[in-house]
Amino acid sequence: MEHLRVLLIGPDPSVKGGVSHGIKLMLKYPPPDVEYQMLPTITAQFATAGIPRGSLQYLRVASGNLRFFVKAYRKIASILNSECKPHLAHIRFSSYGSTFRKGLIARLLTRKQVPFVLSAHGSMYVEFYTSLPSPIKRWVRRMFLRSCGLIVLSKSWEQFYSQIIGDESIPVWILPNAVELPDEPIRWDPFEDLSLLFLGLLTERKGSDRVLHAVARLTEPARRKISVFMAGNGRVEAMQALATELGLADRVTIKSWIQGEEKQDWFRRTNAFILPSRNEGLPNAMLEAMAWGKALIVSPVGGIPEFVTDGVEGFLVLPDDIDAIADAIRKLAENPDLRVQMGMAARRRVEPLDIQNYRIRLGEIYREALG
Repeated sequence: MEHLRVLLIGPDPSVKGGVSHGIKLMLKYPPPDVEYQMLPTITAQFATAGIPRGSLQYLRVASGNLRFFVKAYRKIASILNSECKPHLAHIRFSSYGSTFRKGLIARLLTRKQVPFVLSAHGSMYVEFYTSLPSPIKRWVRRMFLRSCGLIVLSKSWEQFYSQIIGDESIPVWILPNAVELPDEPIRWDPFEDLSLLFLGLLTERKGSDRVLHAVARLTEPARRKISVFMAGNGRVEAMQALATELGLADRVTIKSWIQGEEKQDWFRRTNAFILPSRNEGLPNAMLEAMAWGKALIVSPVGGIPEFVTDGVEGFLVLPDDIDAIADAIRKLAENPDLRVQMGMAARRRVEPLDIQNYRIRLGEIYREALG
């Protein structure tokens, strides 16, 4: 069988975020008989995530982003004009600028008669799409209609995008984010104190500030049994200042984005994961934490409720209910056996999302799209 040449279009793997994390796994574990050619439309140097919109830094980075995209667009056009052009393109998109960049590329692929599939990401896509003027909504919908199909992260996202597309001839495949299960054995120690892990943008949307306020509401004896490890791009210094202001500086470690061995070390050192987000797609950080056997405190938003049952793999809390977040933290701190039980359940729940299963299914989707 001839290898399927797939042009993978999305952020460079060096960009901080879930979409690029997924691309790393795809390049490391391609589907059987698939050869990827990666073409980034944005790099870490020009990524605007975590930068306040409208700030001078945002405008400077965004202008660099635009210049890089123009070069990427020309490179894609050159690839599509070559004798060895791809059989299929796979576009990973999210909201705002990502949608507009990928919409232009979708038009180019259509003109060059190269079929493509789309992967939908972006936790704020509902808010983004509903805020668009009607003519722009129609432009975005045409991107979906030009495709051979759309890959989404969960049943709830399937319902959302199917309603936008409004054409049953365009398939919508559910394929949750993949996880790379750790090779090393998981430690479940019921005698350890609670070590909470937060990974993600340090912003109000993700809830980093609400985690700190929740811990601060606990009694002093309870706080002495809890440590918090937080990492991500965004408002790092502001979170460090808030921890000091709340009297938690000795209980909280806050860093910028971590990866590689340092990230693995934090997974080893912690026994629970917290992410009280206001909106999500299906967070990679949560799935990784589940793969490491961690009890969860997360919000019932996006695709999360389809993979976390309240009281089984962890606790589902409303993102702005600080008292409920504090109560969930207290329960995990006071009931280490429950924490271990939830961590084991989380590991079992995420095992079907192993990258080896993902790559097989993704290859099937490619063949279905071309068929």
